[in-house]
Amino acid sequence: MNAVNSFGRFSAAFGAGRAVLVALGAALGAALAGAACGGAPGGGEPVSPVLGGSPEAQADLQRILARFASGGRAERIALEPELLAFRRRHAGDDLARVADAHLAWIALEKGDLRRAEALSAQIEAEGRSATGDLARVLRGAALRRAGEPRRAFGALRPLVSKVIDPHVRSLLNEEITAAAMEAGAWTQAIELMSVWLREAGDDERAVVRARVEALLREVPDAHLTAALRAGHATAEITDPATDVRSLIAERLARAALERRDVALAQELLTRAAPLLGDQGDAVAALAAGAGTARVEPPTVGLLLSTRTATSRRRGVDIAAGVAHGLGLLRPGSDARLVSRDDGGQGSVDEALSSLTAEGAAVLIAGSDREQATAAARFARAHAIPVLLVHPPEPAALDGEFVFVVGEEPVTGVEVLAAALAARGAKPIAVVGGDAGGGDAGGGAAGGGAAGGGAAGGGAAGGGAAGGGVADGADAGDVALRLPCDGAFDARALRPLGVRGLVLAGDARCAEQVIRAAPRSVTIAVGFEAATSAPPGSLVATAGPFPLTAAPDGAQAAPPGALDPAAPRRDVPDAGSTLAAWLARHPSPPSFWAALGHDAGVLARAGVRRLPKTGTEDPAEVKARRFAAASAVRSASTTLWTTSATSFGGARVLPRAIGYREIGRAR
Repeated sequence: MNAVNSFGRFSAAFGAGRAVLVALGAALGAALAGAACGGAPGGGEPVSPVLGGSPEAQADLQRILARFASGGRAERIALEPELLAFRRRHAGDDLARVADAHLAWIALEKGDLRRAEALSAQIEAEGRSATGDLARVLRGAALRRAGEPRRAFGALRPLVSKVIDPHVRSLLNEEITAAAMEAGAWTQAIELMSVWLREAGDDERAVVRARVEALLREVPDAHLTAALRAGHATAEITDPATDVRSLIAERLARAALERRDVALAQELLTRAAPLLGDQGDAVAALAAGAGTARVEPPTVGLLLSTRTATSRRRGVDIAAGVAHGLGLLRPGSDARLVSRDDGGQGSVDEALSSLTAEGAAVLIAGSDREQATAAARFARAHAIPVLLVHPPEPAALDGEFVFVVGEEPVTGVEVLAAALAARGAKPIAVVGGDAGGGDAGGGAAGGGAAGGGAAGGGAAGGGAAGGGVADGADAGDVALRLPCDGAFDARALRPLGVRGLVLAGDARCAEQVIRAAPRSVTIAVGFEAATSAPPGSLVATAGPFPLTAAPDGAQAAPPGALDPAAPRRDVPDAGSTLAAWLARHPSPPSFWAALGHDAGVLARAGVRRLPKTGTEDPAEVKARRFAAASAVRSASTTLWTTSATSFGGARVLPRAIGYREIGRAR
């Protein structure tokens, strides 16, 4: 449910209750008394009172407004002819402006937003007064209801905490909070909720608090956490009944307990312990479990990274692939996935510790080399199996609990550069990815490619970047390396006579290069450039990946390459598992989603046969983690990025890197 609907569910702003209905009546009373608002609190233009010109007009309008304030929507609308008649009889009286404000209100009730806005703007234009402020609130409400929350926010913002009349102030706070919510201005919305709750009268505070509590359910947790941090740093806790931080703390406490989020529980105890109320003990118990080793059936922990745009993009795909590999969307699945990211203030170790505290028996991590290396160290230190979606530093491969599922994207670039060189499509330019500043097109750590493909060699299956270039391509063949952080200009290829292009960036980069590249250039698409390749181009392959209908000219790994065992007949083929993916996703899996899938199915094998009850007994936790590592090592299943079905008793997934040619030459 979005913020607009949730707000409308419990409040129609102007028709919400009698307290709001008497707002204009209060303004009239102030006008008749001749002393509505004597100035603008906090500075600004003085507010002029609206004075009644004749006792007859005062008595006449009082009778109408008494019925207006006590009536329902139909009764208020029915008063329109009387207000119009009053307007004609007393056209020259200052109270005609109050009648106009009521007519604007009626127009709002009738859904005539244009008239409501026009009448309100006319009143405002006549000068600052109590009725003018009220008209501005009405105009802001009309703008919001017309689907223009940003304009409404701009109209109402100057009045915040500057309106004396309590009923008008309440109406203002409700409307501007709604506008901020509907505009997605979460930080401002939280600030305005705080003002609304603090300025609410004793008779309405319980209602306002309930409305604010409902709105907070629509605010993303990250913004609530940021608000709690800012409030903790800038102000003391006074009365929880008037402090919006108490509602934020309660909302976050529920989220922490539902997700078993140890890190959030610890932060809540540090920053808002007095505000947790009856949830304090449960949050404290969850936070205390951070250092407790435990295993819950059958739980897998996923660590993502949000530190860079690249890691965030990869993380979305990895998470989707892991969820599919674990079978979370299939009926009857008992798998449980808990996740964290390393983009906040904590370290990789803290995030992984939080996952183990939630009972994860197998961890999946490593969307880049740095995180993979840190996760490998954690696996060794805590004796828990970790499946790495990206290879770590070679020195981090030690230990029986470290499993490498992933592949260096640059390995595919190397294979494609070698293939282009073998076809005479050189000099070669590499566009995007890590190629812009490193040894793109230069050597995988343990294998070469001649003509058809390159094998994954070394401990990481060909994933460790190193010096040199893949067999079949000389260092001089890669003549140009271009970033993809702007529009691709094909003119950069002309001075060097480039005839081959390797696309090492993401899909966005690949699409713009394919559109702009001259037809005389042969294109080769790397793992991360998941896009439709034009006829005659080459596409990097890793087992069944990319998972599409097999194109013409598929190339096998060359003789002497690491050749994983052929798929077994007792496991489903990649085509059938792809069909299940396409039933829930609009396109085939990307490279990182495919790696996430492989990590997910292997992790599922690791936890599937563990006991169905949780434990915190240190000896039992150790035994279950060891059993999970053994199960991962020996698991046999369908994988999307290799023709192998298992680790083959090792800890690095075997994989042959090759390429396919798409259709006929361009």
